[in-house]
Amino acid sequence: MTTWTTLRTACGAICLAGSLSTGEPAKATENGQNEYLLGLTIPMAGYTPPPGFYFWDTFALFQGAGNLFPGNGFKSSTRITQNIGGDIAIVSWFPDFKLFGADPGFAVTVPFGQERTTANFTVANPIGPTQRFSGASAIGGIADTEYSAILGWHAGEQHWNVILTGFAPTGNYDPTRLAQTGLNRPALDLKGAYTYLGLQTGLELTGALGLTLNALNTATNYQSGAELHFEWAVNEHFPFGLAAGVGGYFYQQVTNDHGSGDQFGAFRGRVAAVGPLLSYALKAGAQEVDFSARWFHDFAVQNRLRGDLIYASFSFPL
Repeated sequence: MTTWTTLRTACGAICLAGSLSTGEPAKATENGQNEYLLGLTIPMAGYTPPPGFYFWDTFALFQGAGNLFPGNGFKSSTRITQNIGGDIAIVSWFPDFKLFGADPGFAVTVPFGQERTTANFTVANPIGPTQRFSGASAIGGIADTEYSAILGWHAGEQHWNVILTGFAPTGNYDPTRLAQTGLNRPALDLKGAYTYLGLQTGLELTGALGLTLNALNTATNYQSGAELHFEWAVNEHFPFGLAAGVGGYFYQQVTNDHGSGDQFGAFRGRVAAVGPLLSYALKAGAQEVDFSARWFHDFAVQNRLRGDLIYASFSFPL
């Protein structure tokens, strides 16, 4: 098993989430975004690495668009376009002791993001010409940080873990602005993950199911609903350090938003995505550096932007 396998789970499966999630004037959870960053923790989400310190850095790029506002009076639905680029730095520690028969671990995630969002809508005047309006906003800086804990177990070729992640609203947020680097709502995410990795065949089967619970955004008095997310991967690990496969995710908001800031009610978000996974472990003496790329294309989208999400990562033990 390569160090890449170790690091992907050491940093990714524990703690990564959508601190790079940024806002647009959509609803289905406030701003149409989630703290948990979908697809970042696969493959090998259920595997917990050996004791030690690890560093993982990921570049993320999202480009999406969609008609998100329902019509209201003479106003048509609003067309939103969003471009996000960001860097996610993670440091994790796996101590050399057992806790409840499991291998424990801890991680801190500090993401930085740059976003540009545009909105276009029209107002149909029954006694005059149709009016068209547009707006744009761009911002960059630190996003919402994450603090995670993990308990992992192993039984031969089977690996599973439980991960608890807390999100702190450290990003730049302004309710009057289109673009954000934070969501201004604390949240907790509880996830369970399982990985089968055949030692002879190199075949990997991974699944991870989690639930995010959001706190109130005190700036808008908007309480976002609970969010269910499922991630999966089918991956082949080759003896010479290369791994390739396919993976995806499914997201569904499972309870309604509420609060005085909620103007849409049962306007729940949903998205599914699928795409290729590729990684390679490069050895330089005693040190091994692992590189990976993931690309996910959205489909079955409801009340969210539809787009493409790309990750490029490198990782190594400290």
